[in-house]
Amino acid sequence: MKPKIPAQRDIRNLLLNVLGFLLLWEWLRPLKTVTDTQETSGFVIFIGACFLLLFLRVPFLLGALIKIFLIVYMIHSLYFKQDFLDIEWIGELVADLIKNIGLMFQANWWGMTPIFRTLLFSILLWLMSYLLHYWFTHQKRILLFFVLTIIYITVIDTFSPYNAQMAIVRTVLIGFFMLGILQFERLKDKELSKHISIGKKWAVPLAVFILFSTFIGYVSPKASPQWPDPVPFLKGYGQENANGSINGVKKIGYGTNDQNLGGPFIADDTVVFTAKAEKRHYWRVETKDTYTGKGWKLSGQPEKDIFYDENTALKWYEAKTEVEEFESEIQMDLKYSHIVYPLGLTSIEADPDIHFSANTLSEKISTYRGNDVVKLDRYSLRYEYPKFYINHLKEVKEPGRIEQIDLFRERYMQLPDNLPERVKELAVEITSSHTNRYDKVKAVENYFQLNGFAYDTQEVAVPGPEEDYVDQFLFDTRMGYCDNFSTSMVVLLRAVDIPARWVKGYTEGERVEVNTYEITNNNAHSWVEVYFPEFGWVPFEPTNGFSNANLFSYDLTATGNENSQTPQTTPVEIPKEKEAEETVAKPVSEDTDNSIFEKLSDAFSWKYVLIFLLSLFLIIYALFKTRKKWIPYLYIWMYKNAKDEEVYFKAYHALLKQLERVGFPRKDGQTLREYSIQVDRFYKGHEMEQLTRSYERALYRKDNAYKEWSMSVELWENLIKKISS
Repeated sequence: MKPKIPAQRDIRNLLLNVLGFLLLWEWLRPLKTVTDTQETSGFVIFIGACFLLLFLRVPFLLGALIKIFLIVYMIHSLYFKQDFLDIEWIGELVADLIKNIGLMFQANWWGMTPIFRTLLFSILLWLMSYLLHYWFTHQKRILLFFVLTIIYITVIDTFSPYNAQMAIVRTVLIGFFMLGILQFERLKDKELSKHISIGKKWAVPLAVFILFSTFIGYVSPKASPQWPDPVPFLKGYGQENANGSINGVKKIGYGTNDQNLGGPFIADDTVVFTAKAEKRHYWRVETKDTYTGKGWKLSGQPEKDIFYDENTALKWYEAKTEVEEFESEIQMDLKYSHIVYPLGLTSIEADPDIHFSANTLSEKISTYRGNDVVKLDRYSLRYEYPKFYINHLKEVKEPGRIEQIDLFRERYMQLPDNLPERVKELAVEITSSHTNRYDKVKAVENYFQLNGFAYDTQEVAVPGPEEDYVDQFLFDTRMGYCDNFSTSMVVLLRAVDIPARWVKGYTEGERVEVNTYEITNNNAHSWVEVYFPEFGWVPFEPTNGFSNANLFSYDLTATGNENSQTPQTTPVEIPKEKEAEETVAKPVSEDTDNSIFEKLSDAFSWKYVLIFLLSLFLIIYALFKTRKKWIPYLYIWMYKNAKDEEVYFKAYHALLKQLERVGFPRKDGQTLREYSIQVDRFYKGHEMEQLTRSYERALYRKDNAYKEWSMSVELWENLIKKISS
């Protein structure tokens, strides 16, 4: 009878290993939903092999070699295109491991590559399988891990899209069976050692009880939740109450009440809408014209709406602004009863029974079906993307005719009577040295970037009852987010009689595919529009860390008279570039070269040699001094339309070289991610980090390098121009 004892124990041990494998598998199931991990089958096979080797009592060294082989094979199948027996990929793998080990010593966890993360996760699963096996084989305990699994699944189910209904059922079944078997093992070792055949008598009622209780629990009616869902509470914590008061921390996103600005907010990456657009631009929702000292409101009532059909032009710029026509498709994830649209909107297309109402004060466009407000799933926009020429904007020195209208002045040059005098004095101080409107506006816009103002979403003060919101930000805290920066710029401009307004909406969002942008609540933003006579409303971006999405450039076709009227229009570098181009063309001419060499050979005069060397030196010097200006355009010509798989890597290294050329070199040991954040902080943007993330995806998955390049070429072009300007 004794031989039956180890056989029975082997069956129970096999069952425990199978159940332990299934329990650990439950930790892997949500990964596809809550992370960017799409291939989990390799990890499941790996932990299955780990439990099998432990059950078979394979010697540690042999088992370790088998597990290492499985890890390497899995990494190869996920990240390398070469055959497994081709040793070339081994060198790439070793180099990647060495690189990431260095990053570990630098504590640069975010810089680690997917290959190394896969390796670390596999090692973690190796350790977890061993610990589980040790707990239920030697300690005969599993309750702690069972409870942790329940907590893990319920938290994932609550705060993510993962549906854990069946996962809870599976986990309860697995956990109860393991608890019952291990309880029997503990009792058998202590009290039932003489009863060698009691296992079957124990197993049958255990299985019946667990299956029956689980079935009853699954099919029985459930009581409604006794506590409110915590997710809406946590996401909505700090939003305005019905009476407009603010409780705690606000949640970022679009809201209608802006009369009490200030205070911190929490981030929210919920997708609001997805837009297909050829151009990067901000998305407007509404404007507000009356600053109260604490926030913004409208100066009139919303009944002054005008209704438009889908083909009526809705323009916010005037005759002198040049435009390009574009279309965009909007897919709403969070539905609102208003339209998001770019500057220069001309028409909206939706279902035939939908019409639109544009508020003449806020320019907020609402959607209706008959007399009922409706929330649209999707709609299409036609708009004219404006081009703003700096030298033309600089021609505006005096107020225009429309600015003399009392109603216009009341709306867009209004300031509260109790605005502190030092705010007005600061506005005069910033703009006094400039003679035209554009330079004054740019002086105010740049003031925040040059005087120690910091972008922050947490340590943001709320003005007291006797404090002014703008005054507090300008002179006391110097710390805040877009509302602080944009409101302060509008107030400073109005203080020197420049009409300006406060605009709410969203930034361009994150590019997820070619010409496709995903806009989340985190992209909610406010900025400034300034009125220029004969040009209309022109957007400006004062918030540190953000860049204006509209195109500003010089009109190089302007006549001499126009240029003479704007002495500051063209920077000094532009004539130098033209002169350099003319001098560059000279040595290319064969006639010129031949004449020089013929004179040298005929007369052997030292003065011709001197003239030639001096000319060559001047050409080289001019090229060298202007290299920061013309080399980027050479790079653009070389790489923009290239179609090979290596173009992204060449273009990115050209960008790094240009940054070094303009005095911003990458430090030794500095990762690309750290360097990109430093560059964005210096240039007040976020393009470099976005480009670097795309480059890293292309670098470690070279099979889609050209696809990543085609999605990022416009971003790369804009960035290399920006750092070279």
